[in-house]
Amino acid sequence: MIRKLPPPKYENGTRLRVIQHVRVGDKSWVTRVEGIVERESYRPVGGVEMGGKASYCQQPTIRLRRDDGEVTVVALDDDTVVETVTPAS
Repeated sequence: MIRKLPPPKYENGTRLRVIQHVRVGDKSWVTRVEGIVERESYRPVGGVEMGGKASYCQQPTIRLRRDDGEVTVVALDDDTVVETVTPAS
């Protein structure tokens, strides 16, 4: 049975900061990206060799538009920190 995907957590137009820790060898890098949410979705995990299994193995992603106009898609995992950024008043 294919499960139903949960509703989006963030509205389009919300400003987010996404922080991830990436382990490279014995070092840990911190990546940060900030931008406006364009879309929140899921992508299949695995390749074509998985066949129908890709229908239920999904990874959450957020598509962000940065201030310089660049569009980036961030794959989220359990250790990703997502912060809502409020505009300075």
